[in-house]
Amino acid sequence: MELARAEYIQALAYAEKHLGAYSAEVDQACYRLASFYAALREPTEELAVLERRVRIRQGNGDVPEIVDALQDVALCHASYDRPTEAEEVYQEAIDLCEETDEKHQPILRATLLYFGDFLNEHRRPADAVPVFERGLRLCAHSRSYPSISGSRLAANLARSFFALKRTQEAIALLEHALPVLAHRSQPTTSITRHMLYKLATEYHKQKRHAEAEHWYGEAIYQASLSSPARDHAFILEAAAENDQKLGKTARAERRQRKAIMQILRVREPHHEDTLGMRQSLVNLLIPAERYAEAETVLTEMVAATDHPEFSDDRGRERYLNNLGYVQVHLEEFPKAEANLRRGLETADDENSAFLIKNLGLMYQKMGYTTEAIHEYQRALSLFEKFVDADHKVAVFIRDALKELKG
Repeated sequence: MELARAEYIQALAYAEKHLGAYSAEVDQACYRLASFYAALREPTEELAVLERRVRIRQGNGDVPEIVDALQDVALCHASYDRPTEAEEVYQEAIDLCEETDEKHQPILRATLLYFGDFLNEHRRPADAVPVFERGLRLCAHSRSYPSISGSRLAANLARSFFALKRTQEAIALLEHALPVLAHRSQPTTSITRHMLYKLATEYHKQKRHAEAEHWYGEAIYQASLSSPARDHAFILEAAAENDQKLGKTARAERRQRKAIMQILRVREPHHEDTLGMRQSLVNLLIPAERYAEAETVLTEMVAATDHPEFSDDRGRERYLNNLGYVQVHLEEFPKAEANLRRGLETADDENSAFLIKNLGLMYQKMGYTTEAIHEYQRALSLFEKFVDADHKVAVFIRDALKELKG
């Protein structure tokens, strides 16, 4: 890196000496050097050469070129946590532009987009809204509507609306913007991926599962091109849940397993994200009575809770309870009892109710009627006192007791 520094500085000095201090070559050398300083996180040096680019372009008097250079200065301030300075530079850039000048319009739209995104990133969605709306008005007044710019502004405005709980307005914007931004001809971006996921999730909440299916599919495709593994995993998990609502259980399972593979790229087995996604898979397997497969997943989950960094006793108890439950159905009674009693060692009253109920179920399946009645009665009293007397498990226990006593 130090050899590279020397070469960049030498290139800048050579361009300045032989081509002039305000030449395009000096401008380019400053930009390359600024990128180098950014990689090394040297803010003072980076800002100095970026501001020099602004002065070079001011000397040439081309407003779009000056604004372009100011954008880089603002981004530099923002990346080093200097929001006040960044906002001042963005405002300076915007003020230089004339909305009625067609030559200024493209760079003004871009600056409004970047400034609004900056405000969103700093949790100022209410301030971002008029910035994006100004950009959209500028698009509407253009001779030929710039569909890409307009869609990007609309998607970012939708992000602001979501933050402000203006959900229906956000959805209306995305329904027009996302078909453009998610088209295969367009590069994938974080805002496109995020808004695809948000739109699909809102449709899912509204029980518009078929529409959610389409947009989850688009979000998964975009995430597969370029997305952090964690984001990709959560998109897959959400799509799997929507698939279940559509009765497409085979695809739901495939997506849930892929989600687990993705999350394991960036999370340890004992991390809450990993355990949560494995639990979602278990929630698919148990209703399908695929107890042997559920046992494999739950055994891995319980083993992960032995990690010294894991400290969620309630979570461990739930995993042990589920493992014991599937082992009861597999008639692996010694294993089931060991896991259920291990869970009871730390369980509070609420969790104990579920664990004791499964002990009752185990004894019932083993044909030990007296022991089953005893455990069911213990569990029922806990449900009535600490959970809910009308809980579906409490109803199950009452029915089991009637059968056993009958």
